[in-house]
Amino acid sequence: MQEELASWTLREAEWLGITGQGAISKYGIAFLEGGDCEIINEDLPKTVDHILIQSDNTAIAPGPLEHEVSQQLAIMADIESRGGATVYRFSESTIRRALDHGKSGDEIKAFLIKTSKTPMPQPLEYLIADVSKKHGKLRVGNTASFIRCEDTALIAQIMNDKKLEVLAFRRIAPEVIICNHDAADVMRFLREAGYLPAAESANGLILTGARSIRALTKPRPPRIVGEIEVPTLDMLNAAIRVIQTGEKSSHKQARLRQVANEALGALPRSTANETMDLVNKYIQEEKSLSIGYADNNGAVTHRIIDPIRVSAGALIARDHATGEVQSFRIPRITGVAAL
Repeated sequence: MQEELASWTLREAEWLGITGQGAISKYGIAFLEGGDCEIINEDLPKTVDHILIQSDNTAIAPGPLEHEVSQQLAIMADIESRGGATVYRFSESTIRRALDHGKSGDEIKAFLIKTSKTPMPQPLEYLIADVSKKHGKLRVGNTASFIRCEDTALIAQIMNDKKLEVLAFRRIAPEVIICNHDAADVMRFLREAGYLPAAESANGLILTGARSIRALTKPRPPRIVGEIEVPTLDMLNAAIRVIQTGEKSSHKQARLRQVANEALGALPRSTANETMDLVNKYIQEEKSLSIGYADNNGAVTHRIIDPIRVSAGALIARDHATGEVQSFRIPRITGVAAL
C-alpha cells in the first residue's frame, strides 16, 4: 500500500508541475519553500479572445481561449484537433446544436464576426442561414384534447368566450384549437357554456352513448385485492442467485478499472507510429491491452481492450467495460501496455 501511495503522489506531483521528468521543478521548489506558487502562470500560454475562421468551415484558436469564448464556441463547433493551436469545425449538426441551445442564426453570425480576426467566408454564412431557415419548421408537442369545427366563426366565438378562459385554448389552425385539459372536462365546460359538442375518436368517428363516456375518461389501473403471497424457498434461492450475479459483475467492473488505472500509470508515451507498431505486434500475439485514450477535450480515459485489427488509421477492438466492438483512432491513443 505504501508503494502505491508513493506512486500516486509522484504521478500527481508531475500533473501539477511540482516535478518534471523525474526531477523537482522551480515551481515545486517554490511550493516546498512556501513561496509564490503563481509564478507558474508566467510560463503558461496566455489566453486569447479571438479565432481565425478559414474558408473550409474551420476555425483556428491560436492559443487557449478565454473561458466565455471557449464555452460559446464549443456549442457552435466541434474540436477537430489540438496542439499549439486548436482547430474547430463547423457543420450542419453543430449549427443545429447551437440553435437548439436557444441561439438564433443572427446571434451565431454576430458572435463569430466579433470573435474572428478574419472575415467570415461565404460558405459558412450560407450554412448558418440555411440551417437557421430549416430549424423549427417541423414542430412536435403534446396536448390533452382538441376541438375542431368547420365553422371558423364558432371557433372564434369559443376562443373569446369568458366562461371558457380557464381552459386556456390555443388556436393552431383556423378550424382547430387545443388545450391541456382532459377531453371529458372540455366537454363539460362547453356544455355548461351552452355549446353542443360531440366526442370524436382518434380515427375521426363520432362517438355516442357509452362509447363516448369511455373515450372521454382515462382508464383506471386495476385494483388488486388479495393476500400477500409468501415466497417459496425456490423463489428466495432464485432471488439470491440474481443478487450474487449482480455483485460478481460489479466486482469484475471494479477490478477492470483498477487494472486499467495501474497499467496507465506505467504507460510510456508513444507516437502514432510507435503505437501502430505496438498494436500490430499485440494483435499477432492475441494479447489484451491497456490503453490511454484522449477524447475531443483532451481528457485521457483508461480502457482495457482486445485488439482485433487496424483499419483506416483506427484500431478496431472489443472494450472490456462495455463488451462492444469499438473504433479507437490511433493518434488519440496516448500509450499502450500489454496485460
